[in-house]
Amino acid sequence: MRSALMIAVIAALGGPVLASDIRLGPGLSLARGSFSTGGGVTVAAELRRTAQGGTALCGAWAESESQSVYTQGEARRAVNHASVYVDGRRIASDLGFMPKIAPRLDYAGAPARCVAVDLPWRAGRVPEVFLPRAVISAGSRDDGGNNVRFRQTGPGALGSALEVVPFLTRQSGLVRLSPGATVAGGRYSSGGGLRVAAEIVPVNGRAHLCGVWSDLQGQVPQTEAVGRALLREAHATLGGRRLSVDPGDLRQVRAREDYTGTHANCLDTGLGWRPALARERLRLHLPARVVYRSTTPEGARVIRFAPS
Repeated sequence: MRSALMIAVIAALGGPVLASDIRLGPGLSLARGSFSTGGGVTVAAELRRTAQGGTALCGAWAESESQSVYTQGEARRAVNHASVYVDGRRIASDLGFMPKIAPRLDYAGAPARCVAVDLPWRAGRVPEVFLPRAVISAGSRDDGGNNVRFRQTGPGALGSALEVVPFLTRQSGLVRLSPGATVAGGRYSSGGGLRVAAEIVPVNGRAHLCGVWSDLQGQVPQTEAVGRALLREAHATLGGRRLSVDPGDLRQVRAREDYTGTHANCLDTGLGWRPALARERLRLHLPARVVYRSTTPEGARVIRFAPS
């Protein structure tokens, strides 16, 4: 009821309105743009009917938590210059009214802001968001002469900045997984999947969760960069106790059937080491959930992840 009232206020005032109970629905449309240096932006939008029979454009946007120094502030600039079309007609040319939110796998239920647009309401219409291409900075000797570009492609806000740490530095502090490492995984409904292997290891007198994860073959573009986001919603238990670690911080490696001997990074669990911990059961709990949802003029697509 309050959501309908707020849409009526939008139509009356003609300005953007944000309310705690205005949330994006399952029929939203996604647009994802990425920088050539990694990281990007995702815009989620949908159309709502106003009380007067008009149309409101509602949405939200997110940018990657990790951006290169060249692209700071560029995600918001891309949103400010974005356009929305419906049936080939432009209905909005600046999405700066939309609130910025944290990146997420599924934008259904995300808090949104709405603004009335000059479009009579008709059920079934789908907004198409276009993010303009841009050259962020010209190449120089510092970056190898490469231009930093932005295009409407890639994983969007789920992407992260390209790692520039030298290989040998990345390898420091790694341990090799034993044959007894715990392995868990799951599959996407669109194909491909995720696999993670980990074990409890003593490091400097403390218990650490050491492990790696891999994307499995068969991925589609919509599930790029989903793996690490899924792991951030996962958790590990040891002997039934939940560990204070973020599995999303584990190291990504190429997929393999046997992870024995694979170099893994380690996360401090906060527990002091004692030999009895090695005999307790380690479990890796992956979430079952929607990882991609978008509606286009060609139809809706929903991709789910299911632990195996």
